[in-house]
Amino acid sequence: MEPISTKKAKKKSERTRADAAVEARRAAVLAAAGDAFLSKGYAATTTLEIARRARTSKRALYQLFAGKRAILDAIVRERSSEMTAPIAMAPPQSAADFFATVEAFGAALLGRLADPTTIALYRLAICETDPANALGQALETNGRAHVFERMRGYVGEGAARGWIEASDLDALTEAYFDLLIGSLTMERLLGAGSGPGEARLAARARRAANALKALSGHF
Repeated sequence: MEPISTKKAKKKSERTRADAAVEARRAAVLAAAGDAFLSKGYAATTTLEIARRARTSKRALYQLFAGKRAILDAIVRERSSEMTAPIAMAPPQSAADFFATVEAFGAALLGRLADPTTIALYRLAICETDPANALGQALETNGRAHVFERMRGYVGEGAARGWIEASDLDALTEAYFDLLIGSLTMERLLGAGSGPGEARLAARARRAANALKALSGHF
């Protein structure tokens, strides 16, 4: 008879393998859906097409997601999480840490915004003929609005600790994004220039963080 500890270890190992398999299927579905949306458009893509590209069944797909819109929302949420990763860490311990994290956030956000797949999604949303524009709604609710609220919360943390002056968090956060992004999104949508390099994006993030200091009265 196997010891209880050995049985528990086996069950834990089986659960770990099962979880890994589910996560692998989920990642495959998201990758397949992203490719399909970009090549065929959101409206023209079906869950059957996504399942085929992911090399899985529709039944398995629906075990992971409620439908096509849920898949789209997950894709946009994951991109937003990548953008907000720097400010999702533990609260900063000093003003220097706070502004360094703001700069890191800016660089991460700009890098994702300038990514060709992100720009392609925006172009698809602009060209969407369906009045509901599910793609546009997803990009707004789970993308832009989510990122704004996360940054607004982080600016609020800095204000609560006295590192910045923020009588109007919405206005200050909006001004920061205006300074950070500027015309970058429009430039990428229009395909103007060769695209910003990593150094240019980092410099832009640094300028925006420094401008936030000045805007908030922190010198």
